[in-house]
Amino acid sequence: MRIFVLVTLSYMACDSGEDEEGPAINSPPGPLAVQLHPDNPTAADDLTVDIVIPSEDPEGETVEYLIEWFVDGDRINGVDALTLESMFTARGERWTVQVTAFDGVLEGGAATASVDIGNSEPTVESIVISPDEVQEKSEVTCDYSEPVDLDNDVIQQMQVWAVNDAELDVRGSLFGIDFNKGDEIACIVYADDGVGDLTPHISAPVVVQNTEPHVIGCSLHDNEPASEEPIEVVSEGFIDEDNDPEGYLYQWYVNGVPTSTDASLQPERFEAGDNVYVECTAWDGEQAGNTVVSGHGTVQASR
Repeated sequence: MRIFVLVTLSYMACDSGEDEEGPAINSPPGPLAVQLHPDNPTAADDLTVDIVIPSEDPEGETVEYLIEWFVDGDRINGVDALTLESMFTARGERWTVQVTAFDGVLEGGAATASVDIGNSEPTVESIVISPDEVQEKSEVTCDYSEPVDLDNDVIQQMQVWAVNDAELDVRGSLFGIDFNKGDEIACIVYADDGVGDLTPHISAPVVVQNTEPHVIGCSLHDNEPASEEPIEVVSEGFIDEDNDPEGYLYQWYVNGVPTSTDASLQPERFEAGDNVYVECTAWDGEQAGNTVVSGHGTVQASR
């Protein structure tokens, strides 16, 4: 007859006296601090997170950041970048970002920052004065692009002028009665959204240029001048839109040869029988205008 006996053996580990290394314990990343820029955004601005104090991981692991965006307290799903594009925002909203440190296993310190979206001022992309070169008799016009408002406000617009930085109550075209040679002209466009301050949009300035003078005609004082007397020239009219002083440039000819540029032709430059005439060019002290030619004269012998 066989008898089976079940024996349970227990073993007790003995301390060998040597330290055994236990499993590593992971700790979460530390605190951080963040800011949102710009400080006073409008619907035209992207919102950007600046991590001003980064989180540190006790084990030296690389710290990642988990980004969450909230508008008026509601979390926005699917938006997790450090920059929030302006297309998401609108005037009057309060946007908050929450940034949480993450070491790949544990979430650690978290920080938030908030900004309010303010009014977006209307913009005017282009303001152009025509013509490019303005003179006293020019009709000056202003063309500008339609104002754009990112808040979709109804815009009231007005266009006026400034001369030498002084605003004029003149709309539409501008004429020489309101400016003179050397003045600086600018076109001003106001775009009012009914919410923000009224800010002028100002074109690049245009300086009023000199207008060329004009001589109507000139003639010899005598078509049969005496050989012993100077020959004088007589103007038949001078026009200058800038009211510059009347002036002339002269070129005298004797028998077709250029002889003198003086205001009168002296007797030593001609003799009896010579053919004489003069070219008269309008001059305003700054710019030459048109040129006219006098009639011809024949010098007479002394009587």
